[in-house]
Amino acid sequence: MQTDMADDKKRPLEHVETKSNKKQKSDTIPILRGRFKQRWLTKHSHLLKKSDDVTGLMVSCSVNAETRALGQVSTCLEHYINVLFPEHESTWTRFEGKLDDDEVDIDIEEDPVEIEESAIKKDDLKDTQEEKECPQEKKEYELERKEKKFQAIDAACGGLVFYRFRINVKPTEFVLKLMDHIKALPDKEREQELSKLRHCARWMPLDYICAATTERIKACFERVKADYFENDQETTEDTVAILYESRNNIMIKKADVIQTIAPLIPPKYK
Repeated sequence: MQTDMADDKKRPLEHVETKSNKKQKSDTIPILRGRFKQRWLTKHSHLLKKSDDVTGLMVSCSVNAETRALGQVSTCLEHYINVLFPEHESTWTRFEGKLDDDEVDIDIEEDPVEIEESAIKKDDLKDTQEEKECPQEKKEYELERKEKKFQAIDAACGGLVFYRFRINVKPTEFVLKLMDHIKALPDKEREQELSKLRHCARWMPLDYICAATTERIKACFERVKADYFENDQETTEDTVAILYESRNNIMIKKADVIQTIAPLIPPKYK
């Protein structure tokens, strides 16, 4: 016992800390569960509920940093869509029916950590607010919410965030123009802009989205083919690759995707 006490006296203070003190605190709110997901994200199952003509932007980030990434992507989209595409127009057709509770659009203009706290306060004051708001004010609020340019969707996967585009700008065009704009900035300004997106990693624009079934993939590829593949029989040196990535889905395999798409590619492409 005396030896152990002597050893403790010789050890630096940081080596005798309790386990509770060593526990690291998370710097963001987990997005996979809790009130944030329920109130601020639209279910991914609703993405194709009213239309197959859906486009959007998927951004990868560190697991448990999704709320930070959501806020940074939202700020970037709202700012640069006006800078890079000042003449963009909304292509969203408003749904006139009654919205479900879990079809609430996200509105991230502040730090997402603060949004969680405001969401809790909003629940506490819900009854009081409903008494004060008149039907006309509620109608105007719902109209403004439905006409947002971007809509946050629950990606149903850790480390991924997704925004649906409600404008006449393709996500691929937006991302390419954004990257060119940032690369053309002076070094100091570029570092400042990139620091605003420090929680974001890979940016994946999605111009065509469909349900993960062979029938829907086949129909979706017909749209891709009409836009990007020429139907004439002249030879070309262009090559095509079918890349397969899957998450949280065991119902469709890589071979199924290849066998569905490969026969539809014009034979002149390698």
